[in-house]
Amino acid sequence: MNAYVTLDLMKSGAVLNITGSEHDERLLMLLESVSRQVDAYCNRHFFTLRRAIALDGDGSTGLRIPDLVSVDAGGLATDEDGDRIFEDVWDESDYLLHPANADPTGGHDLSSPYTGIVVDTESGDRSAFAAGMLRVSIAGEWGYWLRIRQAFESVAASLDAESGDMDVSGGEDIGVGHTLLVGSEQIYVHGRDENQLAVLRGVNGSKAAAHTAGAKVGIYQYPGPVSEAVIIQASRLWKRRDSASADATGFVGGLDPDAVELLAPYRKIVAI
Repeated sequence: MNAYVTLDLMKSGAVLNITGSEHDERLLMLLESVSRQVDAYCNRHFFTLRRAIALDGDGSTGLRIPDLVSVDAGGLATDEDGDRIFEDVWDESDYLLHPANADPTGGHDLSSPYTGIVVDTESGDRSAFAAGMLRVSIAGEWGYWLRIRQAFESVAASLDAESGDMDVSGGEDIGVGHTLLVGSEQIYVHGRDENQLAVLRGVNGSKAAAHTAGAKVGIYQYPGPVSEAVIIQASRLWKRRDSASADATGFVGGLDPDAVELLAPYRKIVAI
């Protein structure tokens, strides 16, 4: 569950200029859908997903991987005998992530993901990845980058792992559509009534957990052009109910040309 733009921004005078909450549910659903449309067009996602994935090995010293932010401690393991059990855990000295200067956790606009992993034959004891289907497992955080902005608000009251409501301290930094990071848990905001948030817990592969009052809250950030493309696409779709607007913009279907231009630097070409 994720949106690259908040509901408040879409409703603001700078975008759709919508007052009231009558259409909030539908508009948030549109933002989520357009965010996934952008992911599909770019062949990558810009939110972070925590999971383990299994890859085929070919007996070489390098593998291409989906966009990767980081590998968990002990997160690389191989199946050396083909029994689908990844019993051989690699040390961090056994491998290198590429490109070396990607810096996906650097928090700057030049950050990019790791897209390859290679055996470090100089410092480790490995020579190659096991050959065969599903012989390599990597557990970690997947996505384009990891950029977190600390919210003005903090957790106002202790929160158990099952609660669907979250009280925060005063402030209006957190909006509907934000994905939050509290501890190691990702929390998706789908409603706000003053200082009470309606949330979905443990999203994007994270685990719901208890949090104490005063815990810091982070807000996930996405590349500016990606968010702007979502604004353009969602705006055109919302206004498409007015046929005159559709005719004026020349927008018929698919991604809007302006959105396509913004997303061009982020689109990953996938070999067939």
